[in-house]
Amino acid sequence: MPGVLVVKAVVAVKVALVASLYAAMVTLLAPISFYAFQVRVADALLLLPFLDFFGLPSVIGLAIGCAIANALSPFGLVDVAFGSLANFLAGLAAWAVGKWRKGFPALLLAALLEALIVSWVVGYFVLHLFGGVELSVALVGVFAGSALSICVLGVSLALFLLKGLRLR
Repeated sequence: MPGVLVVKAVVAVKVALVASLYAAMVTLLAPISFYAFQVRVADALLLLPFLDFFGLPSVIGLAIGCAIANALSPFGLVDVAFGSLANFLAGLAAWAVGKWRKGFPALLLAALLEALIVSWVVGYFVLHLFGGVELSVALVGVFAGSALSICVLGVSLALFLLKGLRLR
């Protein structure tokens, strides 16, 4: 029984850590975290589920952190709901790829899938349907920022955690 409580506590700490980091990063960088052309630096954390050390708890943390951060969004509850959904789906994709394969090509695949998921959900639903932004502008704007945040910063962070800190 004590072992189960320890495991639950570790999971709760991972969820809380990831959620608070994500929300803090978006809040501190709010001027570049919203609108059609955005670079959400916190999205570098979206690859954490790929790493076994963080796994599924980080998927939940990313969704919760996004919900908290998007409370500041100019798009209101729509961004809270759809942004959190985007992070949840992107996190699940990274986790699934990480369970299926390891290594640099798999990490790049996870990053690309996440950038596409975030771009589609945020670009289409939040910015285009509810924000009135032209679809091509919304998709390209979100994808450009997501590619930088996830594919460049996120992959770099994941590689550092894998090699520098030896997290699996």
